[in-house]
Amino acid sequence: MMEIFRIMDEMEQMVKNGKKVPLMSDKVFIESHRFLDRLDRIRAILPEDLETARLLLAEKERIVKEACAEAETVMEQSRDHVARMVDDNEITRNAMKVAEDIIAKAEQVAQDIRRDADDYADGLLSHMEIVLKKGLDAVQQGKEALRQE
Repeated sequence: MMEIFRIMDEMEQMVKNGKKVPLMSDKVFIESHRFLDRLDRIRAILPEDLETARLLLAEKERIVKEACAEAETVMEQSRDHVARMVDDNEITRNAMKVAEDIIAKAEQVAQDIRRDADDYADGLLSHMEIVLKKGLDAVQQGKEALRQE
């Protein structure tokens, strides 16, 4: 990802250091083959970054499924525990309380894991979105500069 920023910096320098077109203050000459080479390098790097984002989403889904499975296991254990304690009314009330606490805790743990996974994925995707937007902006500016020559 840092490579994309470095290439975009090079492209920016090419535009800034380009020779000004006489009588057209905002137009510059740049070496199109160098500029297009940088675009090709960005295109080569972007699929890697997109694959990284896809892998992060898959990891998030795996974590959420794992948390749900763990919560289900805890809930099943709680149900078994409650069923064994039905004999005595006082024990049954205590068991129900413990089971509810365990279920609530399991649901909270699953919710926390889901939230953390969502936050992590959201942060990475937001970063990827910024990088991709900057890359797209640079490409569009380059294309516009080439069209105006």
